[in-house]
Amino acid sequence: MTQCLDENALELLVQEDMRLIQLISEKDSAAYQTFYKKYSGLIFAAISNVLNDHHDTEDVMQEVLVQLWNKAHLYEPRKGKPLTWLTTMARNRAIDRIRSKQRRSRLNDDFETESKGVQPEFDESGLEALEIKERDGLVKRAVAKLNPDQREAIQLAYFSGLTQAEVAERLNEPLGTVKARIRRGVNRLETLIKPRMV
Repeated sequence: MTQCLDENALELLVQEDMRLIQLISEKDSAAYQTFYKKYSGLIFAAISNVLNDHHDTEDVMQEVLVQLWNKAHLYEPRKGKPLTWLTTMARNRAIDRIRSKQRRSRLNDDFETESKGVQPEFDESGLEALEIKERDGLVKRAVAKLNPDQREAIQLAYFSGLTQAEVAERLNEPLGTVKARIRRGVNRLETLIKPRMV
């Protein structure tokens, strides 16, 4: 008898969650708040178990909440419960974060290895350090002159180390749109920077 009551209560809970997801897909902020209050602790814990880093967990949690708001319409009840759908999304985001950090770390290691191999006795002089600083400033000022869409795509791709597909997912934009933005942004940067790089 108790088990039957538990199963009925669980089914009612799942039905309520499905209703909330449906309302969220219709951009109902009250339903979003209710779902958030109900499950944010659980989602945070699921992300934290993968990342084991408080700062990264907070970042990924924010990404998952944005994804919930933007992609609630993609939820399919026949594929599982709303909470399962959301925790899977959270785990995938957390795993993506780990992969992205590992990729950046490998790139840094490769760059350092190449730099040491090419110039084993390289010692940056004051003049060289000044030139690098000026060049960095020039690039930052040029990036600031891009339109907001291009700037955001370039920053995510080149400064945050995301792939173009990851940038498209983060911005909730088609991959072709993101590729075009990055290409136009890079072309614009070239026109802004080349004349000043002597």
